[in-house]
Amino acid sequence: MKKEKPKAEELRREHILALDVATLCGYYSVHESGTWNFTEGKHRNDNKQHLALKNTLTDFIVKYGIRRIVTENVSVNKHFFDMRKLSEFRGVLLCVCDELDLPEPEFINPKALKKFATGNGNAGKQEMVQAYVQRFGRQPLDDNEADAAWLYHYYISKYRIN
Repeated sequence: MKKEKPKAEELRREHILALDVATLCGYYSVHESGTWNFTEGKHRNDNKQHLALKNTLTDFIVKYGIRRIVTENVSVNKHFFDMRKLSEFRGVLLCVCDELDLPEPEFINPKALKKFATGNGNAGKQEMVQAYVQRFGRQPLDDNEADAAWLYHYYISKYRIN
């Protein structure tokens, strides 16, 4: 007789964390939202920003029972150091997901996100913030929190999550 696997609990909004991964890391969930600051000191790893990101993510995920992470994909631009930092942080994020046995994050194309939020795939930071204020009726802390909120709403809309 075959033993049936127990059904996985349905993914709900409270299980999702959206991240605008960067040194100023926007985050959004139904539990909390805002911007985490992982600015590094003058000397390399003066404040161990990669470890700070790892610990912050791990604590948040465990505290709220997060089961799915959504983040903007890394896009190539003319700023090499920004690209390198985003890639490093993405690696930390993947490591946290592995350690906590979460699926790989859902990486959202930046142009798709901007089109969802504003109707314009080339929208700038200010347009994203303006669209956030119009839609949600409040001012975000900064563009990072606005981006994280848009990532969250894009994901729940795409997968019709209640």
